[in-house]
Amino acid sequence: MKASIILLAFAIAGAAAALPANADILKGDRFITAMKDNTVSGKAGNGTAYNEYFLPGGIATYTDATGARVDGHWQLDSGGDVCVTWRQSVPVSQGCFRVTEHGPTLSWEQKSAQANVTLRGGVTTTYLTRAAP
Repeated sequence: MKASIILLAFAIAGAAAALPANADILKGDRFITAMKDNTVSGKAGNGTAYNEYFLPGGIATYTDATGARVDGHWQLDSGGDVCVTWRQSVPVSQGCFRVTEHGPTLSWEQKSAQANVTLRGGVTTTYLTRAAP
């Protein structure tokens, strides 16, 4: 009986390990591929809808619904995480982030901040809005 329970526990653990993970970490080339021809959209802490674009060669652009546009730079650190700097102040964090993908939703995590944003599936200049009830 004891051996059957142990064998069952290993079988369950093995089956769980074979299941796909709920989230994928976008490091290195995976981040670059996900950002190609795409738009990252979210809402800043002040409630303003924004879009971010990460272009090849390290060019980053922030735009928001108020008409603000700020250029910046992105690069991958030695661990494959993305580091973002902005030339002017914007209402989103800058620094190095581990980006995790949950379907069309991305989580940007660093020690001092976390943001959940939407990967739009193409380049767009429109901003996310709430659907009417």
